[in-house]
Amino acid sequence: MPRAITGWIRRGTLDAELAALASILIESGLPLVVAAMDQSRANGWSGAEVREALGRTLLTCGLAPVPHTRTPAPVTVDAGSLESVLARMPLLSLDAIDEAGARIAIVVVLGPDDRDGTWRVTAAHLLRPPLRDGHGHLQRQGPAVLATWDPAIRRFEHFAWAILAELAVLIARRAGDLESDLAARTDLLAGLVAHRVEDPGAVRLAIEAARTAAETAPQRH
Repeated sequence: MPRAITGWIRRGTLDAELAALASILIESGLPLVVAAMDQSRANGWSGAEVREALGRTLLTCGLAPVPHTRTPAPVTVDAGSLESVLARMPLLSLDAIDEAGARIAIVVVLGPDDRDGTWRVTAAHLLRPPLRDGHGHLQRQGPAVLATWDPAIRRFEHFAWAILAELAVLIARRAGDLESDLAARTDLLAGLVAHRVEDPGAVRLAIEAARTAAETAPQRH
């Protein structure tokens, strides 16, 4: 099983763009939920094994571990769709919404590819916070699709661009800065995959170096 996010990308479980988006949002504090069916099995891995492993990788790929603490464990669930996740985790449902936006989360759903048996992210979603209308009333927002795997064209389709401004607000960033950072992180991960860099420490150092360079660069306006 891959130890670094680049290994998951090379195996086609997700692509560089989705990995870049998820890692940036996670680094900025958004919770992660990873779902896969326990009964599913592909490439010798069960749903429980693959969701735990990918979740841990996403949580740690861009952030150095805190000394004397355990590796953070992802929230995982035995489910094969967003609907099943919400049914099994009522606190994430629309009915549990509150002013603090407690239901904000990235939900990644995994499943085996019927054609080649590869574990893939079939869909990634953002559970969105409520909005206030002009009268001060809370307005619920349905989940947004960040990316899906299209089996017909054998690639991931990305939709985060449609809510980029909203994502930027959630992590206290400018939309233009987030767009630039997402493109840079995507290129970085794709380059590491091309050079078969699959040591978790090396990947993390590359991400940290790029993040430091971006933070010290002149601010864009």
